[in-house]
Amino acid sequence: MSWLAPLALTALVPLAGIIVLLYLLKLRRREMLVPSVFLWEQATDDVQANAPFQRLRASLLLLLQLLAIALLVTALAAPFVMARRLSGRTSVVVVDTSASMSAVEAGGSRFEQARRAASELIGSMSGRDEMALIECADRARVIVPLTGRRRELQSALGRLEPTDCPGTIRDGVLLAMSLAASRSDATVYVVSDGAFGAVGQVAGTAQVRFVGVGEGADNVALLAFEASRPPGAEEHQVFVRVRNFADAARECVLSIYHEDELLDARKLTLKAGETHGASYAAEIGEAGLLRAEIEVEDALASDNVAYASVVPPQSLSALLVGPGNLFLEQALLVLPEVEIFKTAGLDAAQAEAAYAEHDLVIFDRVAVPVAPRAGAAMMIVADGWPEVATLGERADGGSIARWDEQHPALRYVNLGAASVAKARALAPGDGARVIAHLGEAPVIVAYERPNVRALALGFDLLDSDLPLRVGFPVMLSNAVRWLTDVARRQELALGRPGETLVATTAPELSSAQIVLPSGEQVRVPADGGQVIYGDTRRAGVYELRAGTERRRWALDLRDPVEADLTPRSELELGARRVESSGGQLRAERHLWPWLIALALVVLVAEWHLYHRRY
Repeated sequence: MSWLAPLALTALVPLAGIIVLLYLLKLRRREMLVPSVFLWEQATDDVQANAPFQRLRASLLLLLQLLAIALLVTALAAPFVMARRLSGRTSVVVVDTSASMSAVEAGGSRFEQARRAASELIGSMSGRDEMALIECADRARVIVPLTGRRRELQSALGRLEPTDCPGTIRDGVLLAMSLAASRSDATVYVVSDGAFGAVGQVAGTAQVRFVGVGEGADNVALLAFEASRPPGAEEHQVFVRVRNFADAARECVLSIYHEDELLDARKLTLKAGETHGASYAAEIGEAGLLRAEIEVEDALASDNVAYASVVPPQSLSALLVGPGNLFLEQALLVLPEVEIFKTAGLDAAQAEAAYAEHDLVIFDRVAVPVAPRAGAAMMIVADGWPEVATLGERADGGSIARWDEQHPALRYVNLGAASVAKARALAPGDGARVIAHLGEAPVIVAYERPNVRALALGFDLLDSDLPLRVGFPVMLSNAVRWLTDVARRQELALGRPGETLVATTAPELSSAQIVLPSGEQVRVPADGGQVIYGDTRRAGVYELRAGTERRRWALDLRDPVEADLTPRSELELGARRVESSGGQLRAERHLWPWLIALALVVLVAEWHLYHRRY
């Protein structure tokens, strides 16, 4: 037991002394002569009890009064004990179900540990408490809104499953704060292993508590896997990068397959924290799916597989529309498969023809005259198009602070080294998402629809030093490849777990089948020749079967943040740091209300005994 004001206990001695002194004081009485004191025997006893400096006689009233004052003084000292209970009347529990939570350790998977911790939180609810449950994986979603029904919360918690998706714990905390915004006494519990990036500053009045799970960091992961064939070469160059996140040396076997044919296998010995990156030459005669696997007994299996695609070399036609940009032209010339055409401007009719004739149309500092047709790809520089992005307010210059390293257009590109003198913030349209920020302003937006892809930049390349950076040709090569995939209608696409699969089918089809990585087949509707499937929370190959059409998506993790299984001891919310409770879901239980109530009971008992002249 602990005390908030222990000095208040020093008042017990003088207050108790005053009560005892009152019992020792002699009352001033008027003397009277009476014939007998037999009927006043009890009164004479009272007189003797009030005689000063005499030995105290046993008195129940005195004991009750001393007990009452002791209870009141102890209540002023504010004693409390740490009890397993909720911190407030309103609680929002954010359960991390991202890929790292599937890691298996001695006490079971991290997700099982998190589920037990969340279950204990639910079990700690009192009759007046309310709680909400949020799942956070590739996106945050409310599983159970605020309710006082523990059975409903436990049932929903039991239905949760871990995923292979990268985590977005910030979205979960923001959603929890919005749920708790209308409650004055609210607490947000984040149940996670901490395998996520910086959360940043989060606005809200609710208290945040971090319930950390996980113990070790034994994991070997595939972080990169790419394949390409230089122009004129007969062999493909396959690049792979493997990292050992464990604190001890590990051995593994790295195998590379083309479809189901083994191309290469070699044994790797990695020191603690070591990264192995190498390129291999492989003779691959046909297009198809490449798969890299590492055979190792580690805690997390979902990052032991990665995919790449092999496509035959194709010539691409790119139309550059604008006043001219030497840096952009030179970067495109580096790509041998791209043939460049230039024009100063296009009207609506010319733009329609350009979409049909060219694989990629780049609008550099000129307006888009008409929406792209089906199967078109375009890049917009220093301008906008309502469906992709709209130019907003001017943004302060500086470095690009945040970007999506997992997006195909920005993979292996360090945008943080580039500086932008001036830019305009982009407001993404429906179906577009921000993939780079300049400070807090969105400056690069990617747009994807079944038949259209676009990339918008909110700044002029000539107002930045990005074209002077070594990563610019890599970025442009990535962008061209990603944008023109829609025009080439590849039967194989790469992505990350959690992405929505979108495909076009024959208009007369009413449904299609999706074959999951587990082999299970799911029937999905085909509405107007379009199939949309969003339940891609597991890594692996998904196959679409719609009539005679076949299409595959290979989804893998390749996330260094999720692969680093080192448990975090604190949650950073901007400048605020919340230490992990280590699974000890304890809060202060104050005892002073019970002490005051007991003191009142004692005083009532003393008053009752006094009036009965006990």
